[in-house]
Amino acid sequence: MKDKNVPIFQNTFICDEIYSSDYGLKDLETVGMPEISIVTDGNGIHKIINQIVPCKKGDIFIINADVPHKYFTAQENEKISVTSIRFDPKEWFDGKISDIDNNKFCYGIFSENSIVTYAMLNSQTLKKALDLFAIIKSELDEKQSEWKSAVKANLTLLLITVGRYVSSAVKTELNVKPKEWILVSSVMTSVEERYSDPDMTLASIAESLYISQSYLSKIFKAMVGEPFFEYVQKIRADHATDMLKNTKLSVDDIAHKCGVRDVASFYTLFRKNMGMSPTQFRKNIKENKSKGELKMQILAEISENLQKGKSKIVKELVQNAIDAGSSPEEILNKGLLDGMNIIGEKFKKNEVYVPEVLVAARAMNMGMQILKPHLVNAGVEASGKVCIGTVQGDLHDIGKNLVKMMMEGKGLEVIDLGTDVAPETFVNTAIEQNCQVICCSALLTTTMDVMADVVKAAEAAGIRDKVKIMVGGAPVTEEFCKQIGADVYTSDAASAADAALKLCKA
Repeated sequence: MKDKNVPIFQNTFICDEIYSSDYGLKDLETVGMPEISIVTDGNGIHKIINQIVPCKKGDIFIINADVPHKYFTAQENEKISVTSIRFDPKEWFDGKISDIDNNKFCYGIFSENSIVTYAMLNSQTLKKALDLFAIIKSELDEKQSEWKSAVKANLTLLLITVGRYVSSAVKTELNVKPKEWILVSSVMTSVEERYSDPDMTLASIAESLYISQSYLSKIFKAMVGEPFFEYVQKIRADHATDMLKNTKLSVDDIAHKCGVRDVASFYTLFRKNMGMSPTQFRKNIKENKSKGELKMQILAEISENLQKGKSKIVKELVQNAIDAGSSPEEILNKGLLDGMNIIGEKFKKNEVYVPEVLVAARAMNMGMQILKPHLVNAGVEASGKVCIGTVQGDLHDIGKNLVKMMMEGKGLEVIDLGTDVAPETFVNTAIEQNCQVICCSALLTTTMDVMADVVKAAEAAGIRDKVKIMVGGAPVTEEFCKQIGADVYTSDAASAADAALKLCKA
């Protein structure tokens, strides 16, 4: 290994940006190194050259050097998270392991002459692979004694681990000879470098590579899935879309920069690949941008008016957001919950008081009346489920109601059991409704001991390891919480909502 530069790169990215009609990530850098990519969350599409491969959490792709690929989300407002490592085999391995023409290359990952291999990992192996990623990154960052040996050892283990799954997994259809792929990769690189040159032809590229045009044409179409001329047109159309979106250049100038000799030919090329004229494409971008700005403005107004407790306006704005095309989840998170979160933080800091919280919660409930059916239809689930009540013997409910409102403001589903609630009722509700948290309130010192009975009832029912128990109220303390074996005590409603959300996500 070379001491001065050990080329290995680890990165994590989230794919959620919008490009033309697709939702996804821009091209990854082509760095001339094999890459191991793991989908760590979400689902979507992996486009490898021109092949579309569906992907989801737990999928792993091992991609040979210089293979162009992109990750896309399948639907608008979705995300896909991918973590990847790129490395130079010749820097880290010796002999057959580093020889691209040998079936032992990278411990046999590409033994079937694939330029890309693929496997689905179970949860245990996914965790193991991600742990190895983390160790490699840590060694690269810290560079402690023998760090290069540690990286090599863990990279070896990573390749062997995923290779066991690749050997029995579905392969992509991109099975080609490495030497042929190197030629095709050179052509694709040349196209990227010379797409603005109207004189670029397959003949001139073949001549520079000292091979026949007919042979290069044959292997290019076999691997890429389309003739060279059509591939060049798509590359030029891709660059044209970038310039139409991100510059104020005229269509004439863009045509020239894309290597098209005249504007009429450019219009034909663009319409063939994008389904519309360059002028219409730019108009659509402008309109979509205006729609996006309108959506964000309405969501901000929902948040602002909710904080002011303007229930009627919030209700109208939620409907406006739906009509403008915002998703139910977006309206919930960036409009209603955003407003309640701000109120919750202000309440913690004593910047607002109970009356302001109550009117804000009322405004949120009005908005939810409009939004709830759309959330159900979209399959949006609550962040968690809590049952709450004032314990047996106590009829006070102001504090309990405030906590409930704050919890709903965090996106939790809250089952309100009311006041004078028996321990068995808390436990039975948690079982029947699959609640993750039981929340007990008490204002009287004489009823505090009922909270201990709730803990005992949960233990007797065998759910204590599955359901967390929160306690609160004026006479309750952290010490009392620990004494009775409950999980969490909070001193105010906003903190209780934060704690319940954290418990539900744990």
